[in-house]
Amino acid sequence: MNDGLINMYSFEMDGRHIILVPLILKQIYNDQLKLKMTEKESLYIRETFFANKVLPDFGNDDIF
Repeated sequence: MNDGLINMYSFEMDGRHIILVPLILKQIYNDQLKLKMTEKESLYIRETFFANKVLPDFGNDDIF
């Protein structure tokens, strides 16, 4: 069931009544901060991984 006036959804699942309400702005902001930190950590891990890799010596640098 959708209550468009207050933007709320409710349904029953496994005998339990569940109500979904929209997030408040503070919750959205905190979630976005967590996502950015996760992206930065992921980028750091990838950069560290590739920086430690040794590239093979092809012998002729004129090709590149």
